[in-house]
Amino acid sequence: MSRRKYLRAGAAVGSAATIGGCLGGSGESDDALTVGYALPFTGTYAMLGESIVNGFELYLTQNDGEIDGREVETIQRDTEGDTNRGIDVTRELLVEEQADVIVGPVSSAVAIAIMDTIESEGSAIWLNANAGDYRVTKEGCLDYHFRTSFNDWQTSAPLAEWVYENVADNVCLAYADYAFGQNSKNFFGEAFKAAGGEVVGEVGAPLGTDDYSTYLGEIENSGADAVFSFFAGSDAVSYVSDFADYGLDEEMTQTGSGFLLSEDTLPAQGESALGMYSLLHYTPAHESEQNRTFVENYRSAYDNTANVYACQGYDSAQAFAAAVESTGSAAPDQLSDALSGMEIESPRGSFRFDEQTHDPIQNVYVREVVESDGEQAVENQVVETIESVESPSWGCDLS
Repeated sequence: MSRRKYLRAGAAVGSAATIGGCLGGSGESDDALTVGYALPFTGTYAMLGESIVNGFELYLTQNDGEIDGREVETIQRDTEGDTNRGIDVTRELLVEEQADVIVGPVSSAVAIAIMDTIESEGSAIWLNANAGDYRVTKEGCLDYHFRTSFNDWQTSAPLAEWVYENVADNVCLAYADYAFGQNSKNFFGEAFKAAGGEVVGEVGAPLGTDDYSTYLGEIENSGADAVFSFFAGSDAVSYVSDFADYGLDEEMTQTGSGFLLSEDTLPAQGESALGMYSLLHYTPAHESEQNRTFVENYRSAYDNTANVYACQGYDSAQAFAAAVESTGSAAPDQLSDALSGMEIESPRGSFRFDEQTHDPIQNVYVREVVESDGEQAVENQVVETIESVESPSWGCDLS
């Protein structure tokens, strides 16, 4: 657990013991603002939580630690990727710390678990900086919930038509066998069939699989010309490496959700990933002045490559700042009204919050892994932009 207070002179790190009282939560224009991070800082997804915080705090540092002339305090709580822990820390941030905004979580299971807490407390805006399960929109449909990230339909379904037209007319679906993986393969499969393609097989593997050879044999036996896959993190590293070692990259084309081939996995995947395609709403190779500046600043601040999680954190800060500045308040009702329909100029390319669902309407990018002249052996290169992707509403209407 940590607590930071940003001052006019720059970002200064403090501790809970040195900062007395609750600085935020009232929404009054003369109060400091309190940002509550409900993110994983230990365990499998610690790097994702750290990247989101890095992105958010990069924005704060660049703005002298202030939003609309008000000091900003950030309070960090570790969800540990656990649903019960997520509920506890969210309630703590809302009730005890009187946070003006909740940023996080990473896990969709945690996001679904904290929906009731967000709704019952009703005291802060929720900027969902990663959890992409569509059910947060379908089953939650919360006034105070805004995705500064994506949903699992956006990172899967729009790729289907492109694969059908450019790669193959039949695919095998391979996925990590849990909710997000299942959602992703279902959304892609439905869209691929609608485009005219054929799904010739499905292969699900448990999270944390060490050896994918059995599952790769099933993929090969499907006779598919292409594969759509959802794996992430260390699973994505193992799967892609095994796919190449098994020789399947010579028999069929690997495609997938962007987390299969992202900046946190590519260094370990290396040349095994060459020629593979993925879909995501951000890549450091995106050609824009704002993104080049973001990538350079992130590298300078953290000695690391910007990734999609850092971009989502940065955009969470941008969105919160824009809403506070436009209203002069941190009151959640006013912030919700301001954010609905708001357009954000992002390193990913501009996006806006759908008035109906509060999900982002944004560009997504088809990316190919190519050889790199930089520090890493390979990188993602954008081969096509699918513009202004608007997700289904799933029955949610907040307009």
